[in-house]
Order: sequence, then structure tokens, then C-alpha cells
Amino acid sequence: MSEVVESWPALSFLEGLRPGPDESVELALLASYSADLGSIGATLLALAGKDTDAGRGTPSDFADAVERLRGKVRIVIQRGRLARMRRTPRIAAVLDQFVREVDFDEATHSWHPKAALVRTCGADGEIGWRLWVGSRNLTECVNRDIGLLLVSGGKGGARIPGAEDLARGLAEKAELKGARSASLAATIAKVAWRAPAGVRVERIRWSAGTGDQVVPVPPPGTDEVVVVSPFVDKNFLARQTPKGTKPSRSVLLTTMREIERVGPSLAVFDDLLALDAPDYPIGDPEPASQPAALAVDAGAADDEEEEVGRGLHAKLLFMRSGRKRTLWLGSANATLRAWTGRNAEVTAELAVSEPVEKGLRALLGSARPVAVPGMEYSPDAAALEEEALERARAQVAARWAAELSVDDEGMRLTHHSDLHPGGPHPDEADIVLEVGALHGELLVWPAQQTDMLLGPVAAAEQSEFVRLRVSRGDKGLSWLQRAPAEPPFGEDRDRAAFVRFLGARGFLLWVAGLLADDDRQGEGDWTSDETQERAGLAANPAADTSLPTLEEMLAAWARDPSKFSEIERRVSQYLPAVLEQAGQEDPPTGEMLRRFDALWGKLRSGLGASAIKGGRQ
Repeated sequence: MSEVVESWPALSFLEGLRPGPDESVELALLASYSADLGSIGATLLALAGKDTDAGRGTPSDFADAVERLRGKVRIVIQRGRLARMRRTPRIAAVLDQFVREVDFDEATHSWHPKAALVRTCGADGEIGWRLWVGSRNLTECVNRDIGLLLVSGGKGGARIPGAEDLARGLAEKAELKGARSASLAATIAKVAWRAPAGVRVERIRWSAGTGDQVVPVPPPGTDEVVVVSPFVDKNFLARQTPKGTKPSRSVLLTTMREIERVGPSLAVFDDLLALDAPDYPIGDPEPASQPAALAVDAGAADDEEEEVGRGLHAKLLFMRSGRKRTLWLGSANATLRAWTGRNAEVTAELAVSEPVEKGLRALLGSARPVAVPGMEYSPDAAALEEEALERARAQVAARWAAELSVDDEGMRLTHHSDLHPGGPHPDEADIVLEVGALHGELLVWPAQQTDMLLGPVAAAEQSEFVRLRVSRGDKGLSWLQRAPAEPPFGEDRDRAAFVRFLGARGFLLWVAGLLADDDRQGEGDWTSDETQERAGLAANPAADTSLPTLEEMLAAWARDPSKFSEIERRVSQYLPAVLEQAGQEDPPTGEMLRRFDALWGKLRSGLGASAIKGGRQ
């Protein structure tokens, strides 16, 4: 009878971020190579404790998450790697404040770490920390990924060398007010972390992209080496089987695309295994009337992966010598570009037990053995064209120095660069560059023109995200990129967006949920542009009895004056705009809102302004 091999336990990435029932997130710094707006929204919902098991949330959940986490969360990604969704919800415009892009030129190096550092605060004021290091991007994918979740507190915790370097690196790129890199690093250096059973974290290896790292190599006497990576190169693999110290067994698990590309040199491995390559997103998710989409080969960006996919995406290096087992996991592919420090990467070095090793055996057992190719792969004309468009995307991203402004004619994009005064255009003159507002039409951006009028954009839809596209003939690539606005759009834009997004009845639903302290009120999905109506509203809104009552308002204040003061702040900020919109578009609902406004005014008068503001101390 064959041995039953247990897989590693499965844990949702969002589940690892979600605070406990009596906790709230005070700070969250996340790093990813690539991202999409749907996953960013799902991440905010999880950090606010508002997401469903499927990572979804109602419109009011989404509004509440943005309000709670404004100024507390930053997601740092490689510039040029924000994927455009096939249908981008209009409310996604407000997500620009949570994203910062690193301007690494992918021709030489990339921002490639996958990590999350989260600080929580319990109802009793106790501070907690969570640290996640792994291979997963912030994309809607179903790849085979791996990650390590560490938590502070409890018995058995230990300080981890290198954790402070990760914290410093994240804070420096996040540029979040209140998250000073030196102070955060000093704090994290003192945290005692608890690791999963069977795992001891030796160190966190943080590379800032300066090229000063050392590649792990098997020491003499190594019994086994296992390399797992969706992207590989010959030079890195050669160092895992050095001459004269070849381990008794060497295993490589990668994708058929990489096996065919690297070719005969893989014969040094005793076992060559393959899993499916990650599926890649439609690189040009334009309407059907646009030219045909191009699915881009990730190999064109060296060892970088695309935004969404299926298949092997975990990155692991395992060495066993007798009973000593060392496992490296994180963001680094099996390439010298990743491991020598040319990329920004994060990897955890672990001492693991035999049961943890069995999880690796389960992964290897799910793969299929393949033969070593007799020759290396030579790219055809279609692959070369894909590489040219990927190269053009990287060039535009690296040369990007644009700002947004709004004038009487609409939203305007202006490029300022001494190195590239004619604009961020790619080298190949026959590749067309187009640009547009997040929800606007794409416009051809002529070379040597540094000022582009994107057209009128409603205040509720203004965003620092702009659409970009490079194309040649009938093939192209589309993505999103951030252009800082001057002056910044700020909270006024957010309020305009939420008023338009929620509608009058959705606003009342939001307030009702806040008063009831019920995280699961409401229906619908934040990714839908359809305004949501409150379940149970009567056909005649003026006669509706499901509006928040004075008793419910007083009960919310008595239960938690501090939380009630936050509700009062949101009502004061949003209600005037909601009243104005309802008065113009839905007079019966406007009348219902005026009754709510009068009731709220009575409450404020009865409690007194000092009693309400006192809860904010």
C-alpha cells in the first residue's frame, strides 16, 4: 500500500489578513509585483473585517472599509503591473489613495516582493502584529502559491533576524504618513513571532534590489536538493548542483514552457517534474470592437509573472542533509536576477520538520515526470512580437513622469521629465501609445507631445489611475498606472463617489448597519455599478417604518459613544450631498431623507454637541 502524503494546510490569503472579532487594523503595508483593482478592493474588505468567505462585500461594506482604512493602508506594486479589469466598477476610482508604484526599470530589475505587515489593536488596547511572506500577487488567481503567516503574542514566540529590514523597506516605499521607516523597523526588531508547527524561522531575507545578496548553495554532504519555481535560469540551477558536491538526489519542478526553453542542461537533475504554467490574463481587455487581445508570455519580462493565472506559482528551495531540513520560500524565482539581489525580493529561511517536508512531497507527487528536451526552444515570430510589446510596456512604465490636473476643459495629463522630455513613449516608433481616464476613451498620445487632455470627468469618477495601451497592428497590451493629481482629489472626491455609488437608500442602509453594529447588513456587490436599495423598503418611502428610529440611535450611542461619534461624523459629511442628489433624482426618497435629517437633528440637540464629540477623545 502506498504511503498517504499530507498536503500543507490551505489558508486563504484574505483570511490571514482579516482581524479578529474584537480587533481593528491600525496599519497595513502590503507588497506585490502585480495587482488588480478587484483584489485591492477585496483586500480592504478583509482588513476591515467586512468581506464574505468569497472575498466579496456589499456597497455599504466597501464604503465603510475605505472610510475605516483611509491613511492606514498602502499597497506597493511594480509600476506598469496594475491590471485593467474587463469591467472596472466606477467606485474603483477611490482605490488610488491606497496604491503606490515603484519606478524600477524592468529592463534591469523589478519590485517583486510579496509580503504583508499588519498592526491590529484589540478592544482592550493590546497591539498585535501579523507578517505574511509568500509567492502570491494581489490578483484574482487560483495558482498554486505558498506563504508563511507569523503572528505576535502567545507562548513560543521568537525574534526573527531580518524582519526589521522588511519593515523598513515596505515603509520607505509606502510613503504613508505616520509609518516612519526607522521607527517601524525598531519596533518590528523587538517583536516575538510565533511560527506554524514544525517551522522555525531562521531569518527573513530582504533584498532592496541593490544586487548584494548571496545565492544559497548545497553544502558538502547534502542528501537532496529540490527546486520549485515557475521561472528558472541555467546559472541559478547550476549552482544547486555544483561540481564535486552533487547531492545524492536533485529534483526540479517547473513548467513545460521553462523546461522547453532551458533545454538539455536540465539533464543534471535526477527528477524533472512539470505542472501547468500559470494562465495569464487577457493582456488587452478592450471591448470586442477593439483589435484582438494578446496573451503575453511572461518570459518576455525575464523572470516576472503576469497578473492572473492558474498553475504553478510557488517558489521553493529545499535542502536536506541527514535530519537537517532547510526550506526557503517567498517571492524569489529560481533565477540569479531574483536571488543575487537585482530584484527587490523577500524570502524566509526555515528549519522544518519531517511532517512539513511531507507537504513538499505532496506537491511533487501532484506533478508529472517529463523527459529532458533534446534542444533549446527558439521563439517564433509571434513570440517575438509579444516580447516587443512587453518591452514597450516596461519602457513606458520606466519613463513615466506624469501628473494629473483638472481645469475648465476637463482632466489633463502632463508629462515632466528631463531624461524623456518628449513623453514616455517606447523606443520602437511604430508602436502606438494610447492613454485615457480610468473610465474614459483611449486617445493616441503623439510622440513629443507632453500635454494630453483626457476630457471631462465627473467629480465622483476622478482618479489618479489612468489607462494605458501599447499596440502594433492588431495586437496590444492594456494596463493601469497612477499619475499623482495636483491638487490631490482627497476626501471630497470620495464622498462624491460614495453618494453616487450608494444612492439615497444605500446611504440609509449604511447608516442603519453602523447603528446596529451589524457587519452583515445589506445585499449586492461593490463591483456592480447598480445602486442598491435597502431590503424591505415599502413601495411608499414616506410611509416606510424601517428607517432608523430614535431609540436605535440612542442605543448605539449608549453602547459605544466613541463609535457613535464616528457615525455622527460620517452622517454630517455625507447627508447634505445625499439630500441634494435625492432632491434632484428621487423626490419621494428625498422626503424620507429629510425626515431622517430632522430625527438626527433632534438626537444631536438632545445629546448635546459636547457629548457626541466627547466620544472622539
